[in-house]
Amino acid sequence: MTIEFKLPDIGEGVAEGEIVRWLVTAGDAVSEHQPIVEVMTDKATVEIPSPAGGVVTDLLAQAGEVVPVGSVIFNLETAAAAAPVAAAPAAAPASSAAASELLEFKLPDIGEGVAEGEIVRWIAAEGASVEEHEPIVEVMTDKATVEIPAPAKGVVVKQMVAAGETVPVGTVIFQLATAGAAASASVAPAAAPASEARATAPAVAAPAVVARAADERVLAVPSARRVARELGVELGLVAGSGRNGVIRRADVEAFAAGASVSAPAAAPVSSPVTAPAASSRVGSETRVPFRGMRRKIAEAMVRSKFTAPHFTVVEEVDVTDLVRIRTQAKAIGELDGVKVTYMPFIMKAVALCLERFPMLNGRLDEASEEIVQCTYSNLGIATDTPNGLIVPVIKNVQTKSVMQLAAELGELAERTRGGKVTREELSGSTFTITNAGNIGGIHATPIINFPDIAILGVHRIRKAPGVVEAPGGDRIEVRQFMNFSISVDHRLADGADGARMLTYLRTLLESPGLLAL
Repeated sequence: MTIEFKLPDIGEGVAEGEIVRWLVTAGDAVSEHQPIVEVMTDKATVEIPSPAGGVVTDLLAQAGEVVPVGSVIFNLETAAAAAPVAAAPAAAPASSAAASELLEFKLPDIGEGVAEGEIVRWIAAEGASVEEHEPIVEVMTDKATVEIPAPAKGVVVKQMVAAGETVPVGTVIFQLATAGAAASASVAPAAAPASEARATAPAVAAPAVVARAADERVLAVPSARRVARELGVELGLVAGSGRNGVIRRADVEAFAAGASVSAPAAAPVSSPVTAPAASSRVGSETRVPFRGMRRKIAEAMVRSKFTAPHFTVVEEVDVTDLVRIRTQAKAIGELDGVKVTYMPFIMKAVALCLERFPMLNGRLDEASEEIVQCTYSNLGIATDTPNGLIVPVIKNVQTKSVMQLAAELGELAERTRGGKVTREELSGSTFTITNAGNIGGIHATPIINFPDIAILGVHRIRKAPGVVEAPGGDRIEVRQFMNFSISVDHRLADGADGARMLTYLRTLLESPGLLAL
């Protein structure tokens, strides 16, 4: 049989997706859950898996083409008995209100071959009537949080996994009664024939239909949805300023600010819990589920901190000349629409340092029990996003100029905050830089981005008196200083290595003309 695979809503109600690249060609034989195509939406870039084993007969969209959700993007020829999309139900008896079928929906591979996913929240309750492509459940993988849509119109009979639970790919996560099930008092699919590979369930009584929130099909970016839930704003009432009417976070905040003049906002999803009268505490508490991106970040930090024995070295650098040169470079960059920050200068200096100190540039290969030292510099740049700390990677920094790095960094940071980075851009780092200088703080001990060997912390610039050497004698003047801290995996490198690298980094940044060498 032929399956016409339609582009699903893979990002919280987005209306379209861009075909980034095909991972197979027409005529290829594929297995169930094998990645077929990489698609980018306004939220993330994900790999779409095959719904069944078979042969891909037609690719119906070109790489680079933007297609609406619901468009058929490829055809898949399957063996009807081996992997049907839907088992054919038996004819309904005269007493039955309508024929129906029970689909057991398995968690697909929604993130470039990840092995498991966390159920963040259920969007459709048990008993809810849903349309094809309507969001059912929000799932998080190591790459992104996406909404899984209904494969067909029907009724959500049962949620098989609780919110907050992590399950392997291929696990049945919900049951959907299709066809006439919504109008039927019960769901009783016919038993599958002996040759049927697909599991079915016995008769299950469908719970009463639950009404869905009106905003769940409104086009909105993830941060807008989150803020709307926090502020109690109904998205259906908000006018979107984005492309095709997409609602942005600013739209929700503006709406909430206007509404608060006349009426208080509805209670947020995480409702405050008032302390008992007998308690000495004044005020309230808000409980937020510890799951999703925050838990993924926590797991990564715990693994790094308690696997790699950290040590940190701090160095103070006089960046007075760097501030002056960056001001000049910023004006030049504006001519080409490039925002020049201090980070491209620091990245270039780090790449030069890593050429001199390769024992800090690489990773630990635990499988082979080898320390991998690299002659190239792929720098992970820790980026603060609405979904947590993400580390995209800029490759081959040693080959690029400061202005090239500025342009690439600006573009990559924008896509990272918008959830549009690809798998390749989030992997392959040999060293990481984390910059809290624009937020505050003069000193920190950053946690290594495991399995990297080291990470550099960048802190805020501050003015202070400094001694300047001059032919007529030393003098004191106002200078600008910045602290740098490097955390190193002490299993793989020594304290002296980190101290020597910071000393060389100070030399380069105090005389930034040396970066041209």
